[in-house]
Amino acid sequence: MDKKYQIFVSSTFSDLVEERQAVSRAILDMGHIPAGMEMFPAADIEQLTYIKKVIDECDYYVLIIGARYGSLDEDGVSYTQREFQYAVETDKTVLAFLHKDMDSVPLGKTDKNDQKRDKLEQFIAMVSSGRLIQFWTSAMELRANAIVSLQTAFSQNPQVGWVRANQVASQSALTDIVKYREENDTLKIEISRLKSSVEPKFDDVADISTVMRFGYSYKKNGSIINSSKNLSIKTFFLNIAPDLSIPSTQAGVEIAFQRALKDRHSVDGFSVNAVSADVLDALMHLGSGLIDQSQKMTVAARATAEKKVFGHRS
Repeated sequence: MDKKYQIFVSSTFSDLVEERQAVSRAILDMGHIPAGMEMFPAADIEQLTYIKKVIDECDYYVLIIGARYGSLDEDGVSYTQREFQYAVETDKTVLAFLHKDMDSVPLGKTDKNDQKRDKLEQFIAMVSSGRLIQFWTSAMELRANAIVSLQTAFSQNPQVGWVRANQVASQSALTDIVKYREENDTLKIEISRLKSSVEPKFDDVADISTVMRFGYSYKKNGSIINSSKNLSIKTFFLNIAPDLSIPSTQAGVEIAFQRALKDRHSVDGFSVNAVSADVLDALMHLGSGLIDQSQKMTVAARATAEKKVFGHRS
């Protein structure tokens, strides 16, 4: 995205016209937006209030210091210093450029009284505290130093900047897409976690149509005959449901199933006895989740599941 930064250029006015123009042209050549004294050369409290609003809209603050302290407000503080202090208070990235050789500055561009010279020295000490200062002796050197310093600031301290309205719309849509994608990924993880927490704690999950082998025995013609039937879990439940009481016991389920073997599955004999282990395995499907009968339950797992289905047995 083509982002443009707005950069406030601050200095005393009449003595640094050429230097401000050199920095402003450099900013324009870099594709960014300069703002500063040329827009409002008068120095008064009302103008300072407006300047603060402009500084608020800027991304970086460039301060050029020559050999003048500048016009004073009613408290004896220069407007340039007021601008600098406001930029610091509002956490702007400040780039300061100080004339390297004050003694070489022509008299027409210097302060003519000791009080202002002292204030200038104090201001320079304030600006130099806690930040790097770049030095210059000519407008061309200042321009070159400003380009290097600004490029470094753009890289190390990127700011909000300005973009074209059509780019804002597309960027906003892209931001929303990224946001919703992250939310979607988060929800997928949460759904997976919730599924895992409610899934039965058995391997190889099956469904209610799973067919199981139910063993049983019965007496016929004086002999005990062992046999079995393959029934789905659903059929098993439909067989025992009419005869179940609530709550029921495993023994009650076995009696209901044994009655169903005779009445529904035509077992022709006496003393029909279902295999308890097979009945319990089927009950585990109904009470604790569906499991593949190819995986036999451990003793501990069976005991735990039996408690879930029947409760503590007496």
